[in-house]
Formats: sequence, C-alpha cells, structure tokens
Amino acid sequence: MSEEFAGASADLKAWMLLHRTRDLAFRCEDRVVGEFGLTAEQYTTLLAMKCLDDPIRPTDIGQWVGHKVNTVSMMVDRMVKAGLVGRVRDLPDRREVRLVITKKGEQAFKPATAAACQLMKQILSPLTHEDKLTLIRLLDMLREKALEPAGPEVDIRERETCETRDTADMMKRLREYVSVSTADAKPQRGQKRKR
Repeated sequence: MSEEFAGASADLKAWMLLHRTRDLAFRCEDRVVGEFGLTAEQYTTLLAMKCLDDPIRPTDIGQWVGHKVNTVSMMVDRMVKAGLVGRVRDLPDRREVRLVITKKGEQAFKPATAAACQLMKQILSPLTHEDKLTLIRLLDMLREKALEPAGPEVDIRERETCETRDTADMMKRLREYVSVSTADAKPQRGQKRKR
C-alpha cells in the first residue's frame, strides 16, 4: 500500500469516525432526554437559553448552537406549541422577540440535564483525564481548521463558543441541574416523548 493511499485511507476513516461518533452521540442524547419529553434539539435549545444572558433572542440561540436563525425559529415554534418556551415582546424594538423558559420547560430540563450528564460521563468513561485533554486539544484544532472553508459568513462568536471561559461559565450556570440525583433523572409517570 502506498503512503499516499494509506494517508487518504486514514483521512477517510478519521472523517467517517467523526461523523459516526457525533451521530451516535446525538441519537443517544435524543433517547436519554426523550425520557423527559424533549428531543435533543429542544434540549440543546433550552441549554443555550440557560447559558445565555437575558434578553435571549432566537438569533442568540442560533449563534450559540451553530444553526441558522430560520432553523431556530422553526424549533422555537414547535417548543412554544409544546409549552416549553414562551415569546415576550417587551424589548425596546417591538419587532424583537425575547424567549423565556416556561415552568413546563424547566421541569423537563432539570432531570434531562442530570440524565444527559450521566450519559456524557458514561460515553467518556474509557478516557483518562489526560486522554480527554488530548481529545479537546485535537477537536479544537479541527474546529479551527473547519472554520477556514466555512467562509466569512461564520460569525466570530463561533470561534468563542467552545472556549474554556464559556465552559466554566456553563458549568457555573448549570451547577444546580448537574447536582440533581440520578433518582430524579427518571421520567415521571405518564410523561411521553414529544417531537
């Protein structure tokens, strides 16, 4: 086997593993948070809302989760219909919409976060602390490289979403949710998954 072929083969395998691992992790997260009546997309939207400062607009969520505004707007429409979030028009610019998490959204988010954290720990359990730091470094390097062909439409905030200070801030904001016991991370009787 030539070095060029071996290199291309390694590139393809690494690329496929990145995609398949992300897709599988997403399906696992969808299943876990689904026990609390949320989809993975809805959970990520609620997570973004918890990590952003008020007022929270759909554009802010889009930047945080890396989706276009129209994608977020459709997700928010479904979440409003499901009673998970509400829209408030009380900003100085009446055309702007502020989003708030409803009581129902909060009740689903809290145990779903505990379950999602358990899932994260389970999936990452084969890695040592040093392995995780290496993985973070490598993924950050790939993310930075992926920003080059993404083009100028990628906002500068994309570069900042995974920074250490953001992770630390996220952990601070989610502390009350992460400390939920695993006993609380069980679906309530009669609660069904909603799409």
